[in-house]
Amino acid sequence: MMGSLEYFIVWAVYLGFGVLFMAQLFALTAARSYFTKVMIRGHFMVLAFTPAEIAEFPGHYAPAVLTLAMDVLLKGAATTFAGGFILLVAYLAMLASTGVYGLVGRRQNRVASESAAH
Repeated sequence: MMGSLEYFIVWAVYLGFGVLFMAQLFALTAARSYFTKVMIRGHFMVLAFTPAEIAEFPGHYAPAVLTLAMDVLLKGAATTFAGGFILLVAYLAMLASTGVYGLVGRRQNRVASESAAH
């Protein structure tokens, strides 16, 4: 594939631009409702930052959504179980964590507002 230095440079550039785009996305969604904001941000973070191992190059990783797309385009849908499973687990973790955060955050806000009223 490529030398280890180039591999790390490519990932550094990818993650750097991903973080810059994420900052812009967070600023654009700040005024949205909790559910809309969390879903937009969560989808972006799962799609942009979930890695998957490249089958042809063991030990090398790429964004899972790109490996899944390349597998579907080049090999057909029958061989995409690994990339799809990784994205499924990442989405389930995102939904569970945002649900828990939403419940705990609302409960803490309610307790804080009740204690401030007394």
